[in-house]
Formats: sequence, structure tokens, C-alpha cells
Amino acid sequence: MTVDAHFRGDGDSSRFTRWLADLKQTGSNILVTGEVPDKVSAAASRKLFGWDKRRFRVLALTDRSITDSHARLPDEASFDDPTTWVIDQRRGERSVPATATGVASDLGAPATDDARDLCEEMCAAVDFYADRTGGLDPAELRVGVDSLFPLVQEDRSATERVLGTLGDAVGDVQGMAHYHLRVPDDDEVVDDLMGLFDARIELRKLPNQNAQQRWHAPDIDATTSWMEL
Repeated sequence: MTVDAHFRGDGDSSRFTRWLADLKQTGSNILVTGEVPDKVSAAASRKLFGWDKRRFRVLALTDRSITDSHARLPDEASFDDPTTWVIDQRRGERSVPATATGVASDLGAPATDDARDLCEEMCAAVDFYADRTGGLDPAELRVGVDSLFPLVQEDRSATERVLGTLGDAVGDVQGMAHYHLRVPDDDEVVDDLMGLFDARIELRKLPNQNAQQRWHAPDIDATTSWMEL
């Protein structure tokens, strides 16, 4: 995950670069905001999942507005890869590595808009990859949820609780997780949830322009300028 950061005013890009490098080493949970078309969310997800020779991905799909679920993964990856675990609450389906069928058999069919159920399976997937590899290196595990919106609508309190649990599970293996919430960045729910995350990526798509992103880094009190996604 590389970001060529530029700051509004007199921001220090080297400070941001060091902070971002620390996130990759210690693990991170990132909230992705902005009312954007599905293809913009998909592009952001591809960048955050990224590609490497040794990388493991857990993808949760909850939002029925998604038009192309496969577009969430980089071109080199697919739902059939043994390095990819997909939970689709929209359809009550999952795609897991063949070696994980025993783990998956202990789980019921994914339940629609159920934050607790989703957290249980995602934590099981994280544990599976950690055990299978004998220990994950920093940033090898990438986790994505698209999106939090149906979960927050169904049971906001439960969603907040399980986000803490899932965030801890990702942090314990120095993984990197991103959670889409397609609402304006100034929506009150963003402020309410932000304490559970290490950073925030705000997306936008202006007419006749490419999609853009800017990062909010609370720990160093920094916000980047708008950059092309």
C-alpha cells in the first residue's frame, strides 16, 4: 500500500510516510468513507488488498448495492485462490480454501446483516491463515468489509462491539483491514465509529474527473490533499 502524499498547507509528507510504514508493521484498521459509485469502492479495495507473492485475503460482502464483487480483488487474485476467503452475506454463501472446509463446516450459512455472525467467521478465517502459515508476517493478511452500512443499519451497537473484536484479531497478526462505509465523510456515524480505527480514507468522484482519495491520520493530526485513487 503506497501513497504519494501531499498535504494541504505545510504538512510534512515524510512524517506521514513514516506513520504509514508503522501501520504496515504493527497492523491497522482503516475506515473508507464517501458517497461514491460502486466501481470507485472496488478500485479502492483492489489497492488496499494489493498483490504480493505471499498474501492472504479475507473479503466480506454485505452490501446489496455491489455490482461486481470480484472487482474487489486485484487482477492477479480470484475467489478460487487458496489464499482467499470470501464471505457473502448477501447470498448466504462463502468461498474458502479446500483446506479450510473443516473449519467452514462448523459455521452456519452466512446470515444477512448479522455483525456478530460476520465477526465470528472473519476471526475464524484470520486464525486459519495464521495457523496454516505458522505465523504471518506484517501486512501479509489483508481484510476487507464492503460495507458496514447494512450492519450499522441493522444493529449499530452490535456492529461497534464486533468491530473492536475484529480489529483486535487483525492487529494481533499485524494485518491490515479496510471497512467501507459509503456515507459522506462528515456524517455523524463516521465520528461515532472513528475511535475504532487507526485511519480514514475519504473517497470522492467529481464529474469528468478520475476518482480521488485523501487520508486522515488522527495519530499525527494530518490530512493529505486530494490525490488520484
